[in-house]
Amino acid sequence: MRSRLLLSVARCLWTRRTIGPARRYVSCGTPQLEELFARGGPLRTYLERQAGSESQLQFRGAELVAVAKLLSEKEQELQETEHLLHDENEDLRKLAENEITSCQKEIAQLKHQIILLLVPSEETDESDLILEVTAGVGGQEAMLFTAEMFDMYQQYAAFKRWHFETLEYFPSEIGGLRHASASIGGSEAYKHMKFEGGVHRVQRVPKTEKQGRIHTSTMTVAILPQPTEINLVINPKDLRIDTKRASGAGGQHVNTTDSAVRIVHLPTDWN
Repeated sequence: MRSRLLLSVARCLWTRRTIGPARRYVSCGTPQLEELFARGGPLRTYLERQAGSESQLQFRGAELVAVAKLLSEKEQELQETEHLLHDENEDLRKLAENEITSCQKEIAQLKHQIILLLVPSEETDESDLILEVTAGVGGQEAMLFTAEMFDMYQQYAAFKRWHFETLEYFPSEIGGLRHASASIGGSEAYKHMKFEGGVHRVQRVPKTEKQGRIHTSTMTVAILPQPTEINLVINPKDLRIDTKRASGAGGQHVNTTDSAVRIVHLPTDWN
């Protein structure tokens, strides 16, 4: 608490001085993230426009504005703290370095949070899901890779405190996995897992390779939202049931047996 107070006072003193901008200490995340949030870029302009608008009445828009404002404040705090790296006091410089590292982490987290808020929500985001993994090209190595992926998803579900129930599991001869499926349930499970679907590839030296060559193996992941249970009530008066019988030669059994039934829902004319 005392060190943070000291840094706050020092930042105030430095901001009153007429000095040029300080050199950037470390990067706020990956180069792609830096480019996405670059000053003057379309995303930064959009966030500034949203922050200046008072028409954001929806929860998601209000949350985005709040996070964008917090990001701007943290970036300003980082810029002021970077000036302290030129201070003559060695203890103050060390405090500034620790504060900069902490601030950089918070800025990276805020940027990731903004990206998640910009992704459109779906009705199925709150749903549970069915996970299916299948080995692809690569033989036994692809099956080993599939087993590792399935274990990874199981551990991730445990980390998120989701319910994980294995439905199918077909192992290979050397400990790999041909195909498996599982039911995963928990808070926003489908929202976090829906982009995992597709073909996954690995390039490495397999355990079955004796000459040290790199192999490419693939496996596929399918993420299916579980439908919610509904109570469907159909009034028998809304149904028209038509029965059909065969005609022509064939004996009494053919002509007296209902061999086809058609049910029509009258309000929708659907059969």
